[in-house]
Amino acid sequence: MIEIDGKITTHQQTIAEKLNNYYVPLVDNITNNSNNNPINNNNGDLNKINSLNYLYSVFKQSFTNTKMKNTTTYKIKKIIEELKSKNSCGYNEIMTKILKISSPFIVSLLTYTRNRMLLTGTFPERLKFSEIKPMYKSGDKAFITNYRLISLLPVFSKIFEKVIYKRLYYHLTSNNILVKEQFGFRCNNSTEIAIYTLLNNILSHLNNNIIVGGLFCDLQNGFDCANYDILLSKIKFYGISGVTYKLMESYLRNRYQRVVINAHNNSNGHFSKLEEVQH
Repeated sequence: MIEIDGKITTHQQTIAEKLNNYYVPLVDNITNNSNNNPINNNNGDLNKINSLNYLYSVFKQSFTNTKMKNTTTYKIKKIIEELKSKNSCGYNEIMTKILKISSPFIVSLLTYTRNRMLLTGTFPERLKFSEIKPMYKSGDKAFITNYRLISLLPVFSKIFEKVIYKRLYYHLTSNNILVKEQFGFRCNNSTEIAIYTLLNNILSHLNNNIIVGGLFCDLQNGFDCANYDILLSKIKFYGISGVTYKLMESYLRNRYQRVVINAHNNSNGHFSKLEEVQH
């Protein structure tokens, strides 16, 4: 049951379409409400230039260009084993536990496909389709704004991503690009360590009679609002160029999503039309 144009509807297909039409332009609506947003002010190129100027002022040395080496069947097999067995599945209707069972029979093909990806710099188009499942947060269930979206990608996409991630992470750490204050998405780091570090710094200053102040910012849809052009320009600055850069651009561009509701293993559900994701 969702309120649409002031009226309550229970028609599932209509709800799915309405949710997708709400989610796809969500970032544009956020940025259009920001007076200082570069997209809203048509200053995207200027903001990209300013970002690079800052990086040039911080990093005096140039970075070596990264090259992604081929992977092996052993490493692909290990990635599959590390995936959590879940019943949920994405656009291709393949669950993780099915992938694990069939792994011995398809691991060679997956290895070949991923090495072709690394060689050509092309991320498979069919793995760019995500399914969005709305999850109720709080408040009136009739309001779309009281739902958060859960994005489900094809399970094969996760294998591709982990192959890319391991190579990018090695490049970033070996060149000391990531600062020590970056706790998220890093090995041997966690929110607990971040909290401990913060509290330790606060207590150390208080013990030395130093005044401590805190400024906390809540970024609305922070990841969703990331500008692709700025992100790619920074990627190139850090030495991720050539085929690797092409692969990253291929991964980000031309992605599509659809909303699915009341579907169990992608059957007997209601699906919206596929819409291109701009951010």
